[in-house]
Amino acid sequence: MTLTHFAAGFFTLTLVSDWAYTQTLVIMWQDFSSWLLFFGLIAGGLAALLWIISFATDRIRPVWGAVLLKALVLIAAFFNSLIHAGDGWTGVVPWGIGLSAVTCLLMLGAALLNRRATHDRLLLRA
Repeated sequence: MTLTHFAAGFFTLTLVSDWAYTQTLVIMWQDFSSWLLFFGLIAGGLAALLWIISFATDRIRPVWGAVLLKALVLIAAFFNSLIHAGDGWTGVVPWGIGLSAVTCLLMLGAALLNRRATHDRLLLRA
């Protein structure tokens, strides 16, 4: 769970650093975005691996909509990382910042689905 939150933080900061790059044109922000995407993919990949292990040992009951959205987050972040490998402006605008925004929206959707499912399960127990 914590690794998922780290990945979400890295991907959100990628959007922030993309926006900073479009406002300042300082290449440092594009480098930050590339590194944030890299660490987000590592944290997200480890979280996915641990989730698969927990699922295989019947320790969790998944919310399949959230699982699908989280998989789409990792796919979008991977392609965003490939786009950010470009030089300068073309590495960020328009596709890099667009995919960063899509990644953040997908993460928000997954979080809302998880929260709703957790809330529903707590109501059923009461």
